[in-house]
Amino acid sequence: MTAIQTTTSIPRNAPSQALDEPYFRALVDFDASAQRVADRLAAIGNGEQLTRFFVRYASWNGCFANGVSALVSLVGSQHDMFREPGFARAVADRSNYIASYIFDAARDEYNDHINPIRDTHRCMAQASLICMSQYFGLGEKVLDEVEPPVLQRLNQAVLPGYTGQRSATGDTLQQVFGGLGYHLGSELLADSEFSMIDHFLRTHHNELVQHLMRSTVALAGGSHRCYAWVGVHSGHGGGVEAEHFEYALKGARAAMTYLAPEQHTQALSALAQGFQAFEKDHAQFFAMADVPA
Repeated sequence: MTAIQTTTSIPRNAPSQALDEPYFRALVDFDASAQRVADRLAAIGNGEQLTRFFVRYASWNGCFANGVSALVSLVGSQHDMFREPGFARAVADRSNYIASYIFDAARDEYNDHINPIRDTHRCMAQASLICMSQYFGLGEKVLDEVEPPVLQRLNQAVLPGYTGQRSATGDTLQQVFGGLGYHLGSELLADSEFSMIDHFLRTHHNELVQHLMRSTVALAGGSHRCYAWVGVHSGHGGGVEAEHFEYALKGARAAMTYLAPEQHTQALSALAQGFQAFEKDHAQFFAMADVPA
């Protein structure tokens, strides 16, 4: 078989290397974000309040997998936006290559590779909620509560956030990079908050943690570990959020590399806006008071 040698000229002025964690951390006040999480956890007074917090946290997080999948499709369909110079039209688009970095997060969300059964992160969360409710003797009281209006609005905002549809311009480039920014925000802030939640639970509710770690719940045709949801997301455990953020960074860098140079300024602005949009949603969630729906 003869190897085909192709010389390409990737844009050298693409600002992809500037896209790193410090770049995004500078876009928002991370200290204030961490303090919001700490304050919300400190306000939890009993087992019912703790369970209610996790029910709501799982509800919001349960929307992210679909958002990530929608972003994969949005990025992957942009054949004319992401092109590698030096190739004929039919073989120049790199949109699926860029989308592959986002797909890594979706793949874990829909089937975590640690458990040999089909184990979605949503199933992990639900196993945690069932076991926690049983531990505190709450039955289905808290599990049956309807989400408060502010959480319903946050849940409804996730898909538009990941697909950049919250932009008033309707511009495709704005939507693509706005969605990428929202995804980057969700992964970076979630890595920090899950680690704080894990630390809080182990410090103030260690007996609960040990019970969850020993327990499994049968649902969706399989046996799901009850602390896996927090465990794999926390930096103290599997750290999948940090891994997903690194993949998302690689995707954003690749997107800038294969984008026309004259569009870089708009793309960087949209990335920042999407990232900041997630931080605002994050602030709203952790500002919610602990009251029944």
